[in-house]
Amino acid sequence: MATHSPTTARAVMKPVPQPSPIARMFPRVIVALAAYIEAERDAESDWATDPACMEWLHDAERARSTVLCQIQSITDQTLRDHGDFALKATAMLAGILIRASSTAEFLQAYALLGSHPGAFGAPTGSSARVQQMLQTARERLAELGTLSACVDPYDAEVEAELATAS
Repeated sequence: MATHSPTTARAVMKPVPQPSPIARMFPRVIVALAAYIEAERDAESDWATDPACMEWLHDAERARSTVLCQIQSITDQTLRDHGDFALKATAMLAGILIRASSTAEFLQAYALLGSHPGAFGAPTGSSARVQQMLQTARERLAELGTLSACVDPYDAEVEAELATAS
C-alpha cells in the first residue's frame, strides 16, 4: 500500500492569495463597456437609419443596460483589497459617464480622472493585473468621449472654446 508523502512540508507552503470579488468582476465590466462602445458606434453609423439595420439600436440599448448592470454589481461589493478602491471608483465613474445627460455633465465627470489621479490609479503594491485592468478601463473611458451618445460634437467644440477662452 502506498503512503502519501508530500515533497514540501506544509509549514513551508504559503496560501495563494485570491483576488477580491471586485477584481474578479471588473474584467466583465471592461468587456461590457467595450461591447457598449461598439454597439453605440454601430448605431451612430450612416447605416443605422436603414430599416434593415434597426436592430443595431436595440443592440446598443441592450449593451447599455448590460454594462450598467455589471457596474452595479461592482458598486454593491464591499472593499476588501487595497486595489479595490480604484477599481470601484473607476466602475462608478464609468456609470456616471454613461448616464450623463449632457456634454457638460460628461466632461465635468471625465475631468475627475485628471483632478483625482490617486482615486483612479493603481495604488503602490497592487498586482500587475489590477494595474492592467485600470489602464484598459481608462482607455475605454476615453473612447466613451468619442461617442455622440455621450458627447455632442457641437457641444464639445463649444466647451473647448470656453475652456481655452478662460
